[in-house]
Amino acid sequence: MLQKIMPIALMMFVSSLHAYDQQIAVTKETKLMQTQKSVAKKHRTTKKSAFKNYKPFTGKVLGNGVRLRLNSDVESPIISELEKDELFVVVGEKDSFYAVEAPSTMDVYVFRTFVLENKIEGNRVNVRLRPELTAPIVGHLNTGDYVNGKICEKNHKWLSFAPPKSICFFVAKEYLEKVGGPEMKEIQDQKMSNLKSLIESADLLAQSEMLKPFEELDIQKITQSYTDIVADYAEFPKHITPVKEKLAKIQEEYINRKLSYLENKAMILSKNMPSQKDGDALIMNGQTALTSRDRMKMWEKIEETLFLSWSKSHLNKSIDDFYDQQKFKCVKISGIVEAYNDPIMNKPGSYIVRDRELPRAYLYSTMVDLHKFVGQYVTLVASERPNNDFAFPAYFVMDIE
Repeated sequence: MLQKIMPIALMMFVSSLHAYDQQIAVTKETKLMQTQKSVAKKHRTTKKSAFKNYKPFTGKVLGNGVRLRLNSDVESPIISELEKDELFVVVGEKDSFYAVEAPSTMDVYVFRTFVLENKIEGNRVNVRLRPELTAPIVGHLNTGDYVNGKICEKNHKWLSFAPPKSICFFVAKEYLEKVGGPEMKEIQDQKMSNLKSLIESADLLAQSEMLKPFEELDIQKITQSYTDIVADYAEFPKHITPVKEKLAKIQEEYINRKLSYLENKAMILSKNMPSQKDGDALIMNGQTALTSRDRMKMWEKIEETLFLSWSKSHLNKSIDDFYDQQKFKCVKISGIVEAYNDPIMNKPGSYIVRDRELPRAYLYSTMVDLHKFVGQYVTLVASERPNNDFAFPAYFVMDIE
């Protein structure tokens, strides 16, 4: 029997300790509230209720690190440091400070004991900047005031919630400029809410598309969703910069996947490429071989792969820009053009140029029909290409002189 009683007694003792601890905290907060009654007038005159006849407006922060203070003096506690171009609704002024509405993105805290069914039980209940008894008091609530709060994760004895409209803070006048009526801030807040929703939707779309096989992936849809956000919400650089970075990473991943895809296709095509004597249609193994025009198109995949690799370090450039740059690196090669008919895997060209009976280089082109020049002595304007470890260099022919 004694063994059964001991755990129960221990539980009751621990419970009583918790209750005592809670009572001590409530007593401390209540005593602090009573002490503050002697300076209540001072607090009231520095808060929003003191500016009833003031015509509010939207002010813009003029620099980074501007201090948002609890009261209108330089010794007052600092609530936060602001960023350039942030907007605030100015609701009054005192001395060299503007009174501004509290940022909607911040949380304030009230002791849970004074909240019953989302309503305040008590007069001049302290609203604090942090969930602790030593935190600065940013305002007060009275019996019946509604609090839509949630239990603070850091300290379960406190509720966190958005600042009530009665709370305001202060910014030195020299760091705020008027940019419009009070509705301007509300419009910006709505745009910010829309922006966050659009970014979330674009992220989900990108994740969904990038999980698809490459052939089904719609990079244009992803790009459009992000570029629309960048174009329509340029006034929010803090949020737009990460959007641009996401898009750049997705485009890089897409290019890498496309490179891999095209390389695999080119390898398969090279393995299956038939030998061709004269560039015209032939019957080989019961199938029609490629014409000279088809053989030119065959190298388009290789060229597109090279362009995509180049474009990774040359953003927003076209394939025409790629070839324009190639022209500056071109060399001239003279000799007699011959068809390269050997059925060899991964060969670096469809033609060979000879000079004095000796092969000089492998050739291919998507711009010039080299078959028309077979047997002729010509001067080629060409850009070097990978030769796949064959005996001679390889070139892409851009023109024939």
